[in-house]
Amino acid sequence: MTELYFPDLTQKIVLVYLSNRSSEDSVVIENPIFQVQGDKIFLVGRIAEGTTPNDWASGVATAICWESIEQYMVFDSLQDYMDRVARSYTDGNFH
Repeated sequence: MTELYFPDLTQKIVLVYLSNRSSEDSVVIENPIFQVQGDKIFLVGRIAEGTTPNDWASGVATAICWESIEQYMVFDSLQDYMDRVARSYTDGNFH
């Protein structure tokens, strides 16, 4: 049997792109962990502050099925994530 590897994402910010949604519907999770629920693996954490419109979901617990994740990016801190997002804006347009 193959041993499963779960990266340590403690104290990290993770940007998740879902395979069944557009890139604009990405999710930013703070301090996520891997958790088995039922027979599936989930990435579990809280929505990072400042990453949803009007911060309506900040701090809300979320679980994303690993099978639904197409790509993820790991940031050292929320500030690192925010700084990089800010660099992607030019004259109010996201590039």
